Amino acid sequence: MDPGIQFAELLAYNADETNRWKRWFALHPAALDLPCDVAGADTVRKLVFHIFAAELAFGNRVLGLPRPNFENLPTATLDELFAISEEARGKFQEFLANSTTEDWAQVDPLGFGDLKASRRKMVAQAVLHGVHHRGQLATFLRQQGFKQDWIHDFILSAVME
Repeated sequence: MDPGIQFAELLAYNADETNRWKRWFALHPAALDLPCDVAGADTVRKLVFHIFAAELAFGNRVLGLPRPNFENLPTATLDELFAISEEARGKFQEFLANSTTEDWAQVDPLGFGDLKASRRKMVAQAVLHGVHHRGQLATFLRQQGFKQDWIHDFILSAVME
């Protein structure tokens, strides 16, 4: 048995958290349009978009696809906003299902500056980026009086029971 955590497990946790957030925002739609300064976002909606846009950018990158045109992605409705994450999740699942050891080790330019990273590191960045910002989001919303109805800890998730 390999005792290490697998990317599929981390991506499953990320998907579970995303689904919980979608359900929560459906019950608290006004929270999406609260002013918010986390990660330079003007609103909670833009912060959520920032999280999902990064996922999609890295999902495209690991598949060797061009960077998405973020200005053309619809975000007006909850379904449109969360569809970005669903698209990214599908791309990561495709990569996990079809990638070779060499694919994971392949180093690619990220498209800004001279920064390059392996596709393995890109998947890790996509997951951890979302975890970090969702933690900031949860704290910000609690401070605004919008408490979530679940605990965000990995240990309490259904992943890796």
